[in-house]
Amino acid sequence: MENLYHSLKNISMMRNLQSQRIIVTFTGLLMFCMLLTNIAQAETEAMQPELFTVTYKLTMGPLTLGETTRRLYKNGDGNYIYESFSQATGYARWFTDSQLLEKSEWVFNEQHLRPINYSYDRTSSKQERHVKLKFDWDKMRVTNVINNDSWSMKIPVRTLDKLLYHLAVMYDLREGKSALVYKVADGGTLKTYEFSNLGEETIKTKFGNLNTVKLLLPGKRDTTLWYAKELGYLPVRIVQVEDGRELDLKLESFTGLTLQKNL
Repeated sequence: MENLYHSLKNISMMRNLQSQRIIVTFTGLLMFCMLLTNIAQAETEAMQPELFTVTYKLTMGPLTLGETTRRLYKNGDGNYIYESFSQATGYARWFTDSQLLEKSEWVFNEQHLRPINYSYDRTSSKQERHVKLKFDWDKMRVTNVINNDSWSMKIPVRTLDKLLYHLAVMYDLREGKSALVYKVADGGTLKTYEFSNLGEETIKTKFGNLNTVKLLLPGKRDTTLWYAKELGYLPVRIVQVEDGRELDLKLESFTGLTLQKNL
């Protein structure tokens, strides 16, 4: 009888011990899952950029030629839209009524910008041009439609459209990346845009003196860009030179971004 008592007692102790181990294991697993959730939430929050609207004024010497508005917002599907609208103003209005609207729909994929759709619509009383790009990442192809003519081509990983790469430069500068090289699907071909870093420069703007990173994009039209640290590396000035003529695009206003001083 005594042996039976001790046997039952040992079984009870073993069950209690197993229960404690299960509770400890379950608690550890729960804490691990919570940790993973917190990490995922932190990564998601870090990948959510500020939504903003900015305007630029285009000049050539003393002449005002145009205005560009760029917006970053979300659509009903939760995807990001980067949009650029340009139109002639001032002196240029005497010669053209052209307007240009570009849109890039995109998402984050492995912390990189991945385009889904891109559209380019230039309209005027004399001529129109409409371009659409649809990216199929399962097949690694992009379909181009230009004025109703359609064809497709292969694309490598991390290909961008010709509007979205502007945003990619901002984010890469924030991450401290030094190699600013981008594959861009443009006009039915795959182009490589490689920026040269010309160093840091403090420039005077209507928002005060700003500390900028100065980049050069060489090409038929050499383009120099100044990205302001105080505005999350937003470009605050873009100068393009062609055949001796200098076009100057300067930031006029912004909303959604915080001007951080003393950087």
